[in-house]
Amino acid sequence: MTISVKSKTLPSSILGPEISVVPDDHPFRQEFRGWLAENSPGIPEPLDQDEKFALRRAWQRTLFEGGWAGPAWAEEYGGRGAGPFHQFMYYEELALARAPFIANTPGISLLGPTLIEVGSEELKSRFLPVMLSAEEIFCQGFSEPDAGSDLAAIRAKARLDGDEWVIDGQKIWTTWAQYSDFCFVLCRTDPASERHRGLTLLICPMDQEGVTVRPIEQISGDPEFCEVFFDGARAPAAYAVGGVDDGWTTAMILFQFERGDQGFTDHSRMLVHLHEIAAELREPRAAGRISAAAAAQARRRLAALWTRCQELRRFNLRVAARLEEGESIGMNGSVVNLFWGELEREIGELTAELHGARGLLLGTEPGHEVLATRAGTIHSGTSEIQLNIIAERLLGLPR
Repeated sequence: MTISVKSKTLPSSILGPEISVVPDDHPFRQEFRGWLAENSPGIPEPLDQDEKFALRRAWQRTLFEGGWAGPAWAEEYGGRGAGPFHQFMYYEELALARAPFIANTPGISLLGPTLIEVGSEELKSRFLPVMLSAEEIFCQGFSEPDAGSDLAAIRAKARLDGDEWVIDGQKIWTTWAQYSDFCFVLCRTDPASERHRGLTLLICPMDQEGVTVRPIEQISGDPEFCEVFFDGARAPAAYAVGGVDDGWTTAMILFQFERGDQGFTDHSRMLVHLHEIAAELREPRAAGRISAAAAAQARRRLAALWTRCQELRRFNLRVAARLEEGESIGMNGSVVNLFWGELEREIGELTAELHGARGLLLGTEPGHEVLATRAGTIHSGTSEIQLNIIAERLLGLPR
């Protein structure tokens, strides 16, 4: 797929007041902004999922060729060694350029950093380059039908057979598994173990007879998530990430990267979206879709959502500052996840309401958005689970 460049970067002022540690004239920000002005397509992602994935894959290749695909990775692995403040600016500039997402987010944001930290040299040399370039796509096999929020209850199992792992079990809610070349699967490798013990994270090739992928169509019409069945699927013995039977430790390392990365990505795209909603409310044609009273109410809701996004931006900046000091994000990731999920859903609802009856039609952009964003409070753990984590582990309340 060829990307035609139509980018017009939005001014950073729409994100809110300038923050001294990530100023608008920072050399890193200016360099990336200039590159995006020449390379970002700046077009809405297609509603058709195959076309959307093709656009994201082409865009990731463009980023890779420009040296911008994985800025947080060390230079020796193809990144830029960017610290948390640089990542904060990186994702804000992507949002201002209205650039697409990338295709290989599970690889670059989750598995890749985990491999860099605990993976063997063999795994690093085999997977990191093709992961960064989107030559090979990765999906995450953690959740199961009876082990979603309770990850320690997983039942997928793997056993060694000579120099290969043999994997049996089922995973669910596996994002874009139908496009993936590999799945990093959390399996029980000690049959006598229970709960958090005896688990191993394995990288399993998807293109084999022992793997069956069944897409799950969501209410938005997207078959974004999938069921994945492993029936005697095989993976090389060397494809274990971290220690064998110590997969819980590896999974917790991976989750730290997931929560940290989300803290840099979430607020900026939502603030850009709110900017676009505000512009739409100022257009005369908006009056033909909703009443004057509804428009006034929408403006009040818009102001409240903008304020909450600013709160999230400041919280994310505080997390970045802690990471710069070498601290762990810890359970603060649950605060980010909770805040983001609720905002994502409410912004989707506001977008749909501004389009009147058309905003509820499947196949239109606002109709698709309001349905797709309903999943915001489920992604990476439900809001209820996040509230429990915050209560028990951050506030020290009783179980």
